[in-house]
Amino acid sequence: MNDLLPTSTTREAASLGMRLLWRQRGLLVATVALLLLGTATMLLIPPLLGAIIDAVIAGEPFVNILWLGAAIAAAGVTAAALEGAGGILLVRCLQRALAALREDVFEAALALPLRRVEAAGDADVISRVTNDVESVTEAISGVIPMCARALFTIVLTLIGMAVLDPWLALAALIAVPIQVLTTRVFLRRSRPLYARLRVEEAERGRALVEAVAGADTVRAYGTADEHLDAIATASEIAVRTQREAGKARNIFSAGLNGAEFVGLAAVLAVGFIRVATAGLSVGAVTAGALYFHRLFNPIGELLGSMDDLQRALSGLQRLTGVVLSTGAATTPDTSTEIADGAVDVLGVRYRYGASATRDALRGVDLVIPSGATVALIGSSGSGKSTLARLIAGFDEPLAGEVRIGGVAAHLARSAGRPAALLVAQETHLFAGTVAENARIAAPAASDDEVTAALSAVGFNLAEVPGGLNATLSASVSHREAQQLALARVLLADPPVVVLDEAGSQAGADPTLAAAMRRASEGRTAIIIAHHLDQVRGADTIVVLEDGRITESGAPDELLAQPEGAFAKLWQLSRGPLG
Repeated sequence: MNDLLPTSTTREAASLGMRLLWRQRGLLVATVALLLLGTATMLLIPPLLGAIIDAVIAGEPFVNILWLGAAIAAAGVTAAALEGAGGILLVRCLQRALAALREDVFEAALALPLRRVEAAGDADVISRVTNDVESVTEAISGVIPMCARALFTIVLTLIGMAVLDPWLALAALIAVPIQVLTTRVFLRRSRPLYARLRVEEAERGRALVEAVAGADTVRAYGTADEHLDAIATASEIAVRTQREAGKARNIFSAGLNGAEFVGLAAVLAVGFIRVATAGLSVGAVTAGALYFHRLFNPIGELLGSMDDLQRALSGLQRLTGVVLSTGAATTPDTSTEIADGAVDVLGVRYRYGASATRDALRGVDLVIPSGATVALIGSSGSGKSTLARLIAGFDEPLAGEVRIGGVAAHLARSAGRPAALLVAQETHLFAGTVAENARIAAPAASDDEVTAALSAVGFNLAEVPGGLNATLSASVSHREAQQLALARVLLADPPVVVLDEAGSQAGADPTLAAAMRRASEGRTAIIIAHHLDQVRGADTIVVLEDGRITESGAPDELLAQPEGAFAKLWQLSRGPLG
């Protein structure tokens, strides 16, 4: 199993939830007031029903009964209105808190080191911001408002029963030991089940995502059966835990029903005795039984909701774990503005996770003057992309330093933005227009600035129906996607740009090659070359092999060394490097 992201304790999750709710304290106070008033009004109905019974037994005029009936109707309508308004305010308050939590989780997820995300697996993060958020949302929309109303009803109903007749209230308490025992057994059994289920669902998602994402490789190596078996095994484990949780819920429901039977029988028995010995009226006993029935319904709802609350709590703990894992709420901003775009790589060592068998980079030293263009070449797995990510500040080396302008790369800023911008081979385009996708790099850019940037990289707006306002579709070509990515570089105007095979098709496309040169002008550029044609104009060529730099120098200097790796590659062909 992968090194999943941490899960917070119950106390940590509750603390974060309370902080989020405290921001809505005004709305929360109004909510509590409305729910209390609604519940108190509804508690008038049982005594009024008992009064009707006593009035009928005493042979009072029918008009008195009508007035009592009208009072019951008025109480019901008023209580429904108050509780409805309180419920709406409560959902609004909780949804605002959940929205803030989503933002915190999303911000924290983006702030996680890429190495940490890769160690956990994409599915772990995805399941937290989808399944876990969904479980918390469901609880907020239905379970928590119901629990709040149930809690108010329980407290006020017990007070009402005590006022009506203390012995009836004591009789109702006979059900409590059964409820407590049933609930404790359920919580003790279900809490680890739900926590385990979340992890198992994340593992199932990881197996599925890896198989789908690597479908081409799976088919190429004929390992489909192995991946299907892994998915089936992970699914079976999760389903088995779900069945255990379902069994625990059924036993819990049976215990609550037994408590209801025992409690109602006790109230009726004590009421019969109190009528005979203490002169308690039949209407009062009826009101007491109705109170108990009304009391037990919210108790059953409250205890029955433990199932949903356990799932929501497990989800909240996993979401809180993401927030706390980055210290997003407390970590001060230590980013620093840089004076220039010089890049220094000093004795860098890097490894992908604890399970990796070797270092991706070993003792790499590289000095890039501000404004220089460096081309990184080497076979697949030589460490080119790893070095590019470290320069772009996506992660920190295990040993050594990567600096931009004398500042650690992940903290280096220029005009408040990251000092280095990475453009990868696969460019992600968001749903939206051409202009919206370009403005990701500069939200305040005008239409003229966006048009100029697109034009500079060869993106022909005239061929796109709708121009800047055209909605991008799945039919966007690879070249157009890379041109958009390079246009973002011009709009963001970082001092350092890292082109990680951003022009993988540039060997056969002079337009894209020219766009790469345009994006590199006037800034420090690190280019991972996919074709040898892309190294033309580079100030320095760096050859990597097995995580080490084996050659470094000006193109002419390296070509003058016939036995060197770069010279041999150049002579063999100027095609793909692998």
